[in-house]
Amino acid sequence: MTETDRLETLLASEGDVTLSKHDAQEVVQKLRVRGGGGETIDRLESQLAAGDEIVLPRDEAQQVLEELRASGRRWVFGTGAPREPRAMPQRKPESRPEPEPERQRRRFWRSR
Repeated sequence: MTETDRLETLLASEGDVTLSKHDAQEVVQKLRVRGGGGETIDRLESQLAAGDEIVLPRDEAQQVLEELRASGRRWVFGTGAPREPRAMPQRKPESRPEPEPERQRRRFWRSR
């Protein structure tokens, strides 16, 4: 699980979300590097200055999560629009290879 996946899982949890100082700094850094979340960055930094942990209400955590995802899409794909999930190609069942025909063994007899 990558750091981004871990942060997304944490932010997507039910109820209030408590971010450690390290996690909050990771979110701020990702948003800043990807060029998004101006208000969110300011809000998180001001809360970080006040303490070592940040407690985000569920709706605010969801907003931070969406900004994090949108900034990632802009960073990777050049657009903040949600991507439609691709249909996974259907895998053909693996066929078993046909057995090779048996080779006739040649026996060499030693003559005495």
